[in-house]
Amino acid sequence: MPVIQVEGVSKRYPLGKPVGSLKRVVGRWLSRQPAEEFVWALRDVTFSVGAGETVGFIGHNGAGKSTMLRLLAPISKPTAGRVATRGRIAALIALGAGFHPDLTGRDNIFLNGTVLGLRRAEIKRRFDEIVAFSELERFLDTPVRHYSSGMSLRLGFSVAAILTCDLLLVDEVLAVGDERFTERCLTRMREMRDAGTTILLASHNLGTVTGFCSRALLFRQGRLQADGPAGDVVATYQGRST
Repeated sequence: MPVIQVEGVSKRYPLGKPVGSLKRVVGRWLSRQPAEEFVWALRDVTFSVGAGETVGFIGHNGAGKSTMLRLLAPISKPTAGRVATRGRIAALIALGAGFHPDLTGRDNIFLNGTVLGLRRAEIKRRFDEIVAFSELERFLDTPVRHYSSGMSLRLGFSVAAILTCDLLLVDEVLAVGDERFTERCLTRMREMRDAGTTILLASHNLGTVTGFCSRALLFRQGRLQADGPAGDVVATYQGRST
């Protein structure tokens, strides 16, 4: 059984303000305003991922990479098609996701762990390890609203990476960290990969994709254009991009 099964998935978003209530819809019709417009972020995407695979999502901005990760998280639902996943999911998709800005780093570790479906006792057992990995001991009792983007990344990745998960989803957020911490993140991800965790990484860093992932998916204008060994798919993307 695959860990991820995506079948004929499409996702659309409205352009401008949402349609809203029936009253607004009727008012739009009576005033002869144009119908609601939509943009398709994904169109008829199908793929599966087996346990323990490391898969890179590549493509230009707006190609559909992040949207696909959000459907897998699941932060949002597809407009059409089916998304199925197995096991515990940890997602590092948007900086600050799962954090409350007015709570301290300490409190947000417990909040974020709870969002990931973990029991408080399990979070407490791994708490010191999470803090040590983040290297944020001095700022642990500071509200997260005062954290820099790099500090938020450290805290979010530390919770996601230290706690056990079956599927790790990582978006381009690693790009905001300093080089030393980014390498620590990649080292930890290699350890998770070797332990059998399935990892999906959306990135514009093609060197990281070819060096870390065994397989890559190329998205273009919301459609899946290529799926295969990471080096081959990256070469296809570079050929298309030149």
